[in-house]
Amino acid sequence: MSTNFLEEVFSSRIRVRVVRKLIQYKEINITKLTKDLGLNHRIIEQHINALKNLGIVEEKRFGRIRIIRLVENDVRVMAIERLFLEIEGKGNNDSLNRD
Repeated sequence: MSTNFLEEVFSSRIRVRVVRKLIQYKEINITKLTKDLGLNHRIIEQHINALKNLGIVEEKRFGRIRIIRLVENDVRVMAIERLFLEIEGKGNNDSLNRD
């Protein structure tokens, strides 16, 4: 993982909160994410786009509904998930681990 990648992912508290929610929910509707974080849709959209540009978030569309999730089987995503689990003291909790 390059330093630039890590700086981009962790450069914003909002981006960190988005990643945390994606780890928690696996996938989430953007409207629900906006409500859960209590932030403006446009701001959330900017951070989702940044994470998509980094290649760690992907989006599915079902009509007007947009679902986002972390890219499965990406070593960077798996490392970020492990980092969050360790920092938050859930290293032994399988509820947030991917299959």
